[in-house]
Amino acid sequence: MAWTLGIVIGGMTLLWIGWNLTLDALWQPTDPITMKRLLHLSEIQPGERLVDLGCGDGRFVVAAARDFGAIATGFEIDPFRVLFAKVWIWLARLSDRAKVVRRNMYEVDVSDADVVILFLSATSNFRLQKRLREQLRDGARVVSYYHPMWGWQPDMVGKARDGYPIYVYRMGDSLGKVSR
Repeated sequence: MAWTLGIVIGGMTLLWIGWNLTLDALWQPTDPITMKRLLHLSEIQPGERLVDLGCGDGRFVVAAARDFGAIATGFEIDPFRVLFAKVWIWLARLSDRAKVVRRNMYEVDVSDADVVILFLSATSNFRLQKRLREQLRDGARVVSYYHPMWGWQPDMVGKARDGYPIYVYRMGDSLGKVSR
């Protein structure tokens, strides 16, 4: 019985890992110092709406709601990470201003966001650019850790704990915003 259970769990684990390798961005947890720097650079204010695309375990969602008073929503395609994030939000007693939704980040509406957080791949950032330009209002911020947005001029470039760049973009005409 134990062998059978071990084989089933091992097989499921290998399938899950294989599926994750097909996604545009691999999950890499952000360290707490870099996460705080990124949120500070975003200039998120209490009551503002933060969206984390590809939120993983929801650590940015929790930190934005708990430490900055934001209304934070994360979108994640991996059901196991969504479940973990929901439990974390519940344990942190943040359900009134934080949530994680299982959804494809390329299909979500971000038009009500004041800040969009990205720690994805260069390909994912490129695929999201048009949607962000079309949906975000002037003054909304896009904060991308590690990968820049192709063709966009950042308002600021900060540094993560490990020295990698944090790009901060403010939406407006300088980014070629598409009129609605």
